[in-house]
Amino acid sequence: MVPAGGQRGTKVTVTASGAFTWPVKVSAPGVEAVPTADSGKIEITIPADLPTDRVWVRLYNAEGASATFPFQIDNLPEIAEVEPNNSPKTAQKLPESSFIVNGVLEGADVDSFAVPLKAGQTLVAAVDANTALGSPMDAMLQIVTPNGTVVAENNDDVQLDPRLAYTAPRDGIYIARLFAFPSAPGTSIAFVGGANFVYRMTLTTGPYITHAIPLAVSAPTADKPNEPQTVEVVGWNIPAGTRLPVVALGGERLAGFPEYEPIDELRNSADSRLGIVFAPGFANSARVRIVPHASVPTVMTADAAPLAPSSTVTGWLKTKGQRDVHKVTLQKGQTFVASVESRSLNLLVDPVLLLLDPTGAKVAEVDDIGATQDSAVSHTAAHDGEYKFVVRDRYEQGGDRCAYRLSVRLEQPDFELNLTSDTVTIEPGKPTEVAVKIVRRAGPGGAVGPITIQIPNLPEGVTCPPVVSEPTGPTAAEVKLALTAAGPAFSGPVRVVGTAAQPKELARAARTPARLGATTDVAWLTVIEKKE
Repeated sequence: MVPAGGQRGTKVTVTASGAFTWPVKVSAPGVEAVPTADSGKIEITIPADLPTDRVWVRLYNAEGASATFPFQIDNLPEIAEVEPNNSPKTAQKLPESSFIVNGVLEGADVDSFAVPLKAGQTLVAAVDANTALGSPMDAMLQIVTPNGTVVAENNDDVQLDPRLAYTAPRDGIYIARLFAFPSAPGTSIAFVGGANFVYRMTLTTGPYITHAIPLAVSAPTADKPNEPQTVEVVGWNIPAGTRLPVVALGGERLAGFPEYEPIDELRNSADSRLGIVFAPGFANSARVRIVPHASVPTVMTADAAPLAPSSTVTGWLKTKGQRDVHKVTLQKGQTFVASVESRSLNLLVDPVLLLLDPTGAKVAEVDDIGATQDSAVSHTAAHDGEYKFVVRDRYEQGGDRCAYRLSVRLEQPDFELNLTSDTVTIEPGKPTEVAVKIVRRAGPGGAVGPITIQIPNLPEGVTCPPVVSEPTGPTAAEVKLALTAAGPAFSGPVRVVGTAAQPKELARAARTPARLGATTDVAWLTVIEKKE
């Protein structure tokens, strides 16, 4: 989809590519999306106060639905890339230095953009492509002079997407140049491109947000439901100490279509939610986790104050070789999960987590976990007393972007439900099965008992008997829901919900497969019209 995003408070016409019969209908919670008379063209109207960095767009008709695709939301004016712009001499001239450029690297392409700078101005150049949009590219970003001299470059900053800041030594024209290699390496080394090599490039001398400190805040409580939460925003061209409010990601407009962080090897709590900080005139935004337990502001000392048994703290390795020590008092038999996140938050710490028990013995030392460069450990305390969680960087580095988030959480009885697809299609007279995978977690009181899994609020004519996942046996890890349709056609969202009564009342909605670091609890159901 091009462009792959838009500015808050504007209307954007996008072109969707792929195989479909026009016209189609569009689901785009949070924005207004209207198909036009021209095949593939959709008008998207973005509310000026929409508190999210992206929405998910889906095309559908009576025969089924497409996969969702991301549409980015930001604050700067947007322009389209104009060819030819392959060299410094033909670089697309920008009238000023605060834009987001929407482009496509067609073929073995190089795209160049000429930006006027004053001496001392810091230009932030950032590309959203592979990480944010799923484009199959590993982009290279350079700042060059009009004669082609490279003065700054970056390859990977936000995973495979480049980002850099360059301060101009003198007045003049500076050129941001972009090209790409394939994100999946092959046998040759060559520039690549294609119709799906879509990108968004931010070019600004104004404020640009990279992250927020702290990296988590506590959820509102019953006694303080409206207490404002603010965090300090960090990045380039931002006055020190600038604080912005944390608002729920999506706000009321996306309350029915929430985006969640995946529950992966890092074992983020299923009760955590996402918040966002953004402001007019600021490029980019920052996500902040909203946690259901204590969140401690940034720890500025290497030997930190004791934490509650379930806590999230933001740490900052400011100096090379720094080691932060966090202490938690635990009782024998308590099981906890601890994780340190930084690289998955697009920060620079490659964390190593050392766990010491009250006797000083090393319980565990964890570097990378699963597919991430972050760390996590689960442990059952063998002693009463103070456990120490020592955090360091694998390469002993420190600096402004060497922040991390440490979460220590007591294990509770819980379960997770996961779908293998976010779309379900039923043909009348042909039963359709939906697989639901189950993960159980034990805690105080034991493991979760039987779980009743069903799809509530089904449309007219659709039936789906509830099924029960028992703690042991063939239904413990997976069940299959059987859907049948004998009514009118339907297209719309549904949820798969599980409830358990033992050892406590608990309800969870099934999550869809993770894409681009996100998941949701909404699947799309299509009931095809019965043919006479």
